Amino acid sequence: MPAPFDTLRPCPVCGSSGERVRLHRQRFYEGVLGDGYDVVVCQKCGAGFADGIPIQEELDHYYSERSKYSYDGAGGAESPYDLGRFEAIVEQVAPYLHSADARILDVGCATGGLLSVFKRHGFKNVLGVDPSPACAAAGLRVHNVRIRSATLEQLAAWTERFDLVLLVGVLEHLRDVRPAIETVATRLSPGGFFYAAVPDVEFLAEARNAPFQQFSMEHVNFFSVQSLKRQLRGSGFTCRQTWQTMIEWREGVTEPTLGGIFEKSTEGNGAFDSEGAGVDTITTMALSRYVAVSLAADAGIFSRIHALAESREPILVWGAGALTRRLLTSTPLADCNILAFVDSNTHFHELGLAGRPVLRPSAARLHAGRILICSVAFECEIVRKIRGELGLKNDLITLA
Repeated sequence: MPAPFDTLRPCPVCGSSGERVRLHRQRFYEGVLGDGYDVVVCQKCGAGFADGIPIQEELDHYYSERSKYSYDGAGGAESPYDLGRFEAIVEQVAPYLHSADARILDVGCATGGLLSVFKRHGFKNVLGVDPSPACAAAGLRVHNVRIRSATLEQLAAWTERFDLVLLVGVLEHLRDVRPAIETVATRLSPGGFFYAAVPDVEFLAEARNAPFQQFSMEHVNFFSVQSLKRQLRGSGFTCRQTWQTMIEWREGVTEPTLGGIFEKSTEGNGAFDSEGAGVDTITTMALSRYVAVSLAADAGIFSRIHALAESREPILVWGAGALTRRLLTSTPLADCNILAFVDSNTHFHELGLAGRPVLRPSAARLHAGRILICSVAFECEIVRKIRGELGLKNDLITLA
């Protein structure tokens, strides 16, 4: 029986269990990845990944039972920013689909927003798969999209074939990447295509977001163009085209995205190729630059939180996710006089955090103290909710 946490994870790209260089230790107060992980670079192939993380079964359970991608706070609907991103993906892959009857499978589809955009563009045969039953229910309710609740391991037992399989924002979440890609390969029809999209490690330092936000409680792989191509080549895929784009992920927040479309090679049997793609020359420098930029931005956040801890004034903390859990370990946030946390993610409400309750947003009306907004990505949305929907007059403290 494997240990729940593996402290020497094989490189997800080349499979090596050998030497790796640690660039950063990312710490959290609790969470699916425990108290944190090491951000490392494989010395054999140059790929970046998180070391010391749970086995895949633990991650599958988390995404099945506690997924935040059911968008409970928005009734299961994606944001306009997500839908704009989905439009761009359809535009990228549509030239590779020669019929509106193409069979399309979106793996890790959340509530099916991307598939709903394919439907609007005339593609009829769309199907989603996601480990969360809540996502499957929301997809049917919100988008009238069929979604089956299943893990990648369960997907491997399917018999259907598809002309296009998509993994958008999925590969960076997986411990066992190669088995997932090989499962995708078995689901493709002859001549079918695989589309993947991941955060682009090359431009993390240029994005506008909270410091260290890409080292989240869920991201465990950090892909460059070179490492993504090598990853897919290792499973017998040929790259047809890649796209590198800085997208507006939320209001005032950007994220570098790397997308690529791949075709199953007709040469050989897709055996794992650990040699043929060369060493990744991008990732070490890109991750080092991102760490430096994040550390500099953290200094200002530390100063603001230190002042709150010194004052001992009672506060609400809005946000119980990755940023808050990181700040509880890396700043004096745990020493602040926190009355409670507030979060729209219903999975947090029963668990509490750092000995305090996690409240629904509506419960914030019961507190008159200042509110510290521990989110950069959703700061504008949270402010609108507090001032508009809830009508609260509490003084607000932001981290930006």
